[in-house]
Amino acid sequence: MSASADNPDLSHFQAIPWCAALLSAPDVTVLPSPSNCRILKPNAEDALFALTLNTDDTISALLYFHKRPPPRQKLIEEISALMTLGYRLNGYANVVHGGIVVTIIDEAMGFLLGQNMERGAFSSVGDVVTADLRVRFLRPVATPQTVCISVRFREVKGRKYFVEADLKDGEGTVLAKGEALWIATKSAL
Repeated sequence: MSASADNPDLSHFQAIPWCAALLSAPDVTVLPSPSNCRILKPNAEDALFALTLNTDDTISALLYFHKRPPPRQKLIEEISALMTLGYRLNGYANVVHGGIVVTIIDEAMGFLLGQNMERGAFSSVGDVVTADLRVRFLRPVATPQTVCISVRFREVKGRKYFVEADLKDGEGTVLAKGEALWIATKSAL
């Protein structure tokens, strides 16, 4: 995918050398931007990421990408997100509030599940919700900066999806780790 005025988030990340290196790997698929969570739905779904966290001073740019799965494999095992974080996410001076760190990890996990549902990788349809989420804060997440959140499946058991995540800075230092259980709601079966 080439940078263009139609995709300012892609252009933004291609201008950051370490992000450009991730996005230009030969087996990487960059997903369309803006991502679905940045589009406000008529029922106000996604208002948090589409409006509240979509400003120059909060999350100014967001882009998802993943390695291409083998042919005929529907499952995308891991998805990554690049996010540029601004000062209006601070809890302390120049440090992202812990609740925001949890929120962006949760959002990236939900995106992984959503992409796989859209691709028909799982038989469940409908809502998949966070049942349990634990985050370990290893280092402060400074602002302003761009981070990479990588989320992947650890295990899938029926309607239970065990997902884990790493939030890293541009030098590859892990700042936070997350583990979650997501469940397809019974109404979705």
